[in-house]
Amino acid sequence: MWAVILAGPGWVIFGAFKQLCGSFFVSYIAPSVGLKVADQPIQMFIKAFGTFIPGTFLVLSIATFFVLLSQLKIQVTNAYSGSLSWSNFFSRLFHFHPGRVVWLLLQVAIALAMMEPVCMFNFLNAVLGFYSNVAVAWIGAIVSDLVINKALLKISPPYIEFKRAHLYNFNPVGFGSMIIASVVSIIAYFGFLGAFLQAFSPFLSLFLAFVLAPMIAIATKGKYYIARENPVQKVEQEMAATTKKPIKHEHIHVHAAAGEPALTCSTCLYDYEQEDMTYCPYPEA
Repeated sequence: MWAVILAGPGWVIFGAFKQLCGSFFVSYIAPSVGLKVADQPIQMFIKAFGTFIPGTFLVLSIATFFVLLSQLKIQVTNAYSGSLSWSNFFSRLFHFHPGRVVWLLLQVAIALAMMEPVCMFNFLNAVLGFYSNVAVAWIGAIVSDLVINKALLKISPPYIEFKRAHLYNFNPVGFGSMIIASVVSIIAYFGFLGAFLQAFSPFLSLFLAFVLAPMIAIATKGKYYIARENPVQKVEQEMAATTKKPIKHEHIHVHAAAGEPALTCSTCLYDYEQEDMTYCPYPEA
């Protein structure tokens, strides 16, 4: 349990600690290097390692290694997640899927363009401040949907359906509340709603998304959660209601016998795990 908590939501504890360490290093090296470059990681590493490692060449080598290692980790993660997002977006809306490698190259090209010609680092704080309004709205909509719509109001389905075959392209509950909260908070971020809301625009975004999600769910009666009923989930619910006990997914799977590790797709003939398969009625028509 602790492993799940610390590896999931618990990451913010380590993240907050790293942010505090970064703030400390900026204030520590600012008198010697100046405020203009004090926020650069290479300057922090050089000053930190230089306090107990003799030799400029050794200090610079270690600092460069840490900068390259951290940037490699960050960029690989961004390239992977970005290519996945591009792939899902174009395959979902335009049914166009040339391959993940294409989107990976596109993501890397965008990153290089923003890093070199655009010099994103020079106004990174402004970009992150702007983006925080969208990110907080997204988090607020998810929390509100899980806590209020699913647990309290019972408008959202009792299970989380992730298969695109059973989902609408857009669900106004989450997407609508996120967009509305983001637009209003961004307007406040640029100062059009006064100095107070400009300073607290992320909190405004969080509040609006949290409140709008259940309101939109009630207005739409939750009909945009599931586009097509999943027969496996339906059987699970019926059996759970009858036995009053949770039913293991593999025991009632419509494609395979109990305990079978993988299923063969009738279209491409490849094997997939049960959780990655979905029931399709068209071959039986």
